[in-house]
Amino acid sequence: MKKILMVAAILVVALAFLALPESQAGSGRPVRWKATFVDFPGANLPGSGIFTGGVDHVNINNGPVTTCTGASYLELQLFDPSLEFTGIGTGGFLDSGNPDLASYGFPGTQGAWPGCMANFLNLNVHPTEEYPHIILRFSTCGCDYPLNSNTDLMKMEVSDTLPVRMSFYFFAYNWLIRPTLPSTPFLNLLMKAHGWNSSGSGLPGDFDVKIVRTSATEWTAYVDTEFDNPIYKNELPDPNSYSFTESDNILGEYATYVPSTNKKGKTTWTATYHYPWAKAPLKFQIKFWQY
Repeated sequence: MKKILMVAAILVVALAFLALPESQAGSGRPVRWKATFVDFPGANLPGSGIFTGGVDHVNINNGPVTTCTGASYLELQLFDPSLEFTGIGTGGFLDSGNPDLASYGFPGTQGAWPGCMANFLNLNVHPTEEYPHIILRFSTCGCDYPLNSNTDLMKMEVSDTLPVRMSFYFFAYNWLIRPTLPSTPFLNLLMKAHGWNSSGSGLPGDFDVKIVRTSATEWTAYVDTEFDNPIYKNELPDPNSYSFTESDNILGEYATYVPSTNKKGKTTWTATYHYPWAKAPLKFQIKFWQY
């Protein structure tokens, strides 16, 4: 695998995540949010209580996507353990690739990718100590739907359905400053899926990743994906390209470090980043509401 320089891209992502929309940061009464996962048969991310934005290490944000004209997002950020996956990947993986090292182990797991990733997700409550920050984001960026040109989630009519892009980030480090020492080889984990109509029916209700506005103050995201949108099926043929960020995959980010010693005897490390990927069924629902 080749060395990947992605500092600029990471800065853009970080700034987009950290910025609060005007509706929450401006003057007057801020928009307040709560969220909860819906527990139902077949879900592999079942319900785990109510999350209140701004309380107990929880942020819930919404606003425009600055890097995608006209698009908007709604996201949940967690800093305390509360999410439990149940069985993702344990029945086998639909596909996987780029495991060019013997093992891509996570803390407390054994074995090679993608099995170690399945163990990491299913055997822990997330966030973990080593991965202390989770962002679950839904946005309309990259999910054009010709029957509805509205891409502002807050302007949806009640009962409207929009396909959305799900981005599920598990961060192991401060992504504004990349690690320079080989103390944390496995850096991040990202799940990304763009909603599409896999049945070919053309009906908005058949999108595999979508948001429905269920009332004047409530939006529910539905995820039932195998990461198989044909438009975003790129499986990292060119790891030097930032295009891997648009692939629908469960994507790992792993670093290996090669030491070198300068004339003064000081050791420095050159990092090379690797991106193993996998596909497995992911099914859950999460409801957001204003109060």
